[in-house]
Amino acid sequence: MIRKFLTAALIGSAVLLSSCISVLPENVPSTIYRLSTPEPSGEMRREAVIVGVQRPLTPRALSGDQIALTQANGELVFVSGARWITPVPRLIQDLIVESMDAFEPELIAARPEDGVRSEFELATEIRSFEAGYVNGPDAAPTVIVRLRVRLIRAHDRRLIAVDALGARATAQSNRIGDIVGAFDAASQEAMGNVSQWTAEQVSAHHDVDHEH
Repeated sequence: MIRKFLTAALIGSAVLLSSCISVLPENVPSTIYRLSTPEPSGEMRREAVIVGVQRPLTPRALSGDQIALTQANGELVFVSGARWITPVPRLIQDLIVESMDAFEPELIAARPEDGVRSEFELATEIRSFEAGYVNGPDAAPTVIVRLRVRLIRAHDRRLIAVDALGARATAQSNRIGDIVGAFDAASQEAMGNVSQWTAEQVSAHHDVDHEH
């Protein structure tokens, strides 16, 4: 799947470029990172289907704005002095909405707070959103993004489809900037897969529903 994305952005003037990242508490201001967003297509069919994108269910350890790392022993730690621009559940929800807006003109993505009546609802559960040192503590980590996705027909709450989708990307080095770049690559691919899967399921079931 080839997608066109903007470059991952760093908010603020500080840049962390140490030879390795720190996971120890530090009394320093955090550098705030955000993930890149796909360029909007500007296309939308008149008969586009509205899909409500729910806030993902998230393990408590991943529900904040900290950047998570998994060490070789399975211990989950967090990068000191670096945070996401918004808590992870909102970060993922926004990326799904933006991916649908950019790549799936037959869908209109809506959040629950929009107050829009949707024909389908996309419910997600974050299974992984961390960088893992699978090749040892000195090697560049691999970011793994995994989601469980469910598509629900809104009017009768019928479960239409369930799947597990995700992506992974290995950082170019053990520096925080490169790790964030790997988060960006894996997240964009994973959310692109989610939006494409949603479009395929909606197309199949929406057409069948309107035949009856």
